[in-house]
Amino acid sequence: MLRQHHILLSGGSDSTTLVAWVQHHHPGDEVSAVTFLYGQKHAVELEAARAVAAHYGVRHREVELPRIEGSALTDVDSPLPEDGTSRKEGEVAPTYVPARNLLFIASLASLADAVGPGTLWLGVHQDDRTGYPDCSPGFVEAAGEAVRQGTEYGLDVQAPFVTWPKSEILRWGCEHQAPYHLTHSCYKGLRPACGVCDTCRTRREAFAAVGVEDPVPYADGV
Repeated sequence: MLRQHHILLSGGSDSTTLVAWVQHHHPGDEVSAVTFLYGQKHAVELEAARAVAAHYGVRHREVELPRIEGSALTDVDSPLPEDGTSRKEGEVAPTYVPARNLLFIASLASLADAVGPGTLWLGVHQDDRTGYPDCSPGFVEAAGEAVRQGTEYGLDVQAPFVTWPKSEILRWGCEHQAPYHLTHSCYKGLRPACGVCDTCRTRREAFAAVGVEDPVPYADGV
């Protein structure tokens, strides 16, 4: 039976690189992407995910989950950080969505196990270890074991960037023509991107480290 590849696609730069990675390393295999809606404050990510999936010609599924509370990304009264506070060592980020990746992997495993042998792909990376407990190598390993033990087809979980800094992900993506112009990262859901929220800051810093101009426009025009 054909082994299938199921990618968690948010529409951001990391998961977009992941689509390129999977297609590059598994040419000819069947690849699909899933985007989960979990009560985000905006739907711009979904539009980006659709565009990325169309660019690569992969089947794209959109799944709506109950709203996950307890995060600046979902709670209307919780402000989005703009000063790097989500990256303080030893603290959980205000933009951490409680157990989001655990929920995503479980949901994706349920969808994938219904159709046969497959691999689940997650785009977490090294820079997310600070502030996001569901982005660590330990989490990926434990989640992978749970998925293998708990599915009919012994599904596999892969996170190839889990030890990479964001700049290296972008470097690989640029070398392999990832369509970053289609992606969206801004926590505020703005176009042009705000340029000051934490995810805009980290994205801009990573592109600068690679020495490549970010193709996404920013409100400050820089």
